[in-house]
Amino acid sequence: MAEEQTTPKVSFVEKMTMIPRQWLYATLIVLASIPLFFPTEIPITATPSTASLYRVLMKLPEGSSIILQSDFTKSTRGESMGQLEAVLRILMERKIKFALISVADPQAPQVARDVIKRINAERGALEKTEYKKWEDWVDLGYFPSGEALAKAMANNVRTAWNGRTDLDPNNVRRPVFESPVLSHIKGVGDFPLLLNLTGSKTIDIINERLGDKVTVAATVTGVMGPESLNYYKSNQVKGLAIGLAGVVELEAMMVKGIDPNGANGAMTVPGDPAPPLPGAGYARGMSYYGSLHTAMILMVLAVIVGNVGMFLTKRGARK
Repeated sequence: MAEEQTTPKVSFVEKMTMIPRQWLYATLIVLASIPLFFPTEIPITATPSTASLYRVLMKLPEGSSIILQSDFTKSTRGESMGQLEAVLRILMERKIKFALISVADPQAPQVARDVIKRINAERGALEKTEYKKWEDWVDLGYFPSGEALAKAMANNVRTAWNGRTDLDPNNVRRPVFESPVLSHIKGVGDFPLLLNLTGSKTIDIINERLGDKVTVAATVTGVMGPESLNYYKSNQVKGLAIGLAGVVELEAMMVKGIDPNGANGAMTVPGDPAPPLPGAGYARGMSYYGSLHTAMILMVLAVIVGNVGMFLTKRGARK
């Protein structure tokens, strides 16, 4: 009589390891997309460098003009675009004028313009006010050499930006120094702040050439964070937001403000208090943060299941 073949029992964990990878990718896409449409506030602790950046922005005199050097492109939009959006909301709400320049990549000015246009449209829809080109901000475009530009700005900003024009309200191109944004500027030291939003190392050039001429602050990508922190710790950069976490921290400070004792639900950070931004809410940063945490949790679960399944399979083979 033939002996019956018995099929080895397969545990639940082992079955999980046999799931086709296409299903895993589909699960990742679905779960990571949910926070983008239904953002949830994730508790965070603000870092001193981001708090310093928020304080610097909130202490700028209303109506003053700053240099906004936007040097990122779409390759770092997951971090840099949220940083620019948060900064623009603060500048526009506080009526801070800015001169937009870019040096890292020819595409950088257009990426920044698109973000400015979108944030301005959102603000206009909510507050019925527009942040006007020429009157509130001017676009100086792309400069091909960051080193040469920084050196020229240190010597004479009017010479460095000589020949740069922008459209006035009558759609006529005029020198940018005729605009209300720059008409009072004689030297780079007249700007209360140079804010560099970068996905590259342009912050190094700025500190080398302009660090002793103007107050410098920056937002950088996560991979640039450790080296950029050296500038903050040495007081060469007065404020620094790093990566996606920096975006979320800025958004939380805009919503809650800063207080060393955490009064009234404010972010608890040592140092001077800073008020929340009127009408502020969570935006791209918190949405992306939720997606990032969802993806990381799924990855950790997949690693655990894979290793346990491999252990059980090997144990079954030995038996």
